[in-house]
Amino acid sequence: MDVEKRVKPEIESAPNIPDVKIIRPKLFPDERGFFSETYNDEEWSAMLGFDEKFHQDNHSFSKYGVLRGLHSQPGMGKLVSVVSGEIFDVAVDARPDSTTFGQYFGIRLNDRVKTCFWVPPGFLHGFVVLSKEGAHVTYKCSAVYDPKTEYGISPFDPEIDIQWPIENKDELIVSDRDKVHPNLSEKIQKVSP
Repeated sequence: MDVEKRVKPEIESAPNIPDVKIIRPKLFPDERGFFSETYNDEEWSAMLGFDEKFHQDNHSFSKYGVLRGLHSQPGMGKLVSVVSGEIFDVAVDARPDSTTFGQYFGIRLNDRVKTCFWVPPGFLHGFVVLSKEGAHVTYKCSAVYDPKTEYGISPFDPEIDIQWPIENKDELIVSDRDKVHPNLSEKIQKVSP
């Protein structure tokens, strides 16, 4: 497996939504494989200005073509990474008073590049699995899951218009629950500044 060595963590903002972050943790490959420090609260705070605290870790496995989302829970941010496989991961700004309300940023995450994707509180999150062998995805969450406050938005909302990179849309596997979520404008009204 070819992975690129990184001796210090790196962070950058998504080009169209600055609060969404792409984080590249330290990574040390050698002839045996690699070692990655996937999170270090002290170092990330000092070097990257990333001060989130996490209260729950989740791990999911999804088959090729599974589309999960779009989901959000008030007060919960997610640091997403891929252990194996590849996904197209998406964050949608659902903050009604934001200048980027309704906009999305998508990124491919995989087991080779070892990039983390920060989806801040107030954003919707979803992904589709692109690798034929499926994908193991981990999430560090800044709040504990609460089914009473979680909500969903259609991953096919035409106003958001996410360009899911699956050639044959008939191959998508979407849960019954995610199929019936409303569009964003039916759930949340934008607040004018």
